[in-house]
Amino acid sequence: MTDQHCPRQTEQQQNRDATSGFVHGITRRVTSPSWLGRAAGVGLCSVSIGFVVLFVFVLETGGDLTLITRPLPMQIALALPPVIAVLAAGTAVGAILAWWHSYWSLRIRLHQTVLAVLGVGFSWQLATLGFLPV
Repeated sequence: MTDQHCPRQTEQQQNRDATSGFVHGITRRVTSPSWLGRAAGVGLCSVSIGFVVLFVFVLETGGDLTLITRPLPMQIALALPPVIAVLAAGTAVGAILAWWHSYWSLRIRLHQTVLAVLGVGFSWQLATLGFLPV
């Protein structure tokens, strides 16, 4: 028998198929509501801790006039509260959807709910202190 009757994919076609499958898997994963809810929770924790650490560091190293002169690190720190508010809202929506559709186990849903409550509370505190426009 000859190989004429057996269609073979070229190496380039195989690479394209593998890449398109990978991209499709990533696209499907990133647009999943459960994945987006968890990503918002992770982002909320990271950005909130980063804001507090950066803000305290800049105040400690810059002195009393730091809030008036606003050096670059302070400008970066003051740009983070709106991001925190958006991530808190995303985490809250993710927690609500997780309870509604039973995405995860009970323990993970409780954890996501606690993150959402803390994120909304922190955003409220930032708004009260004047870091967020009301």
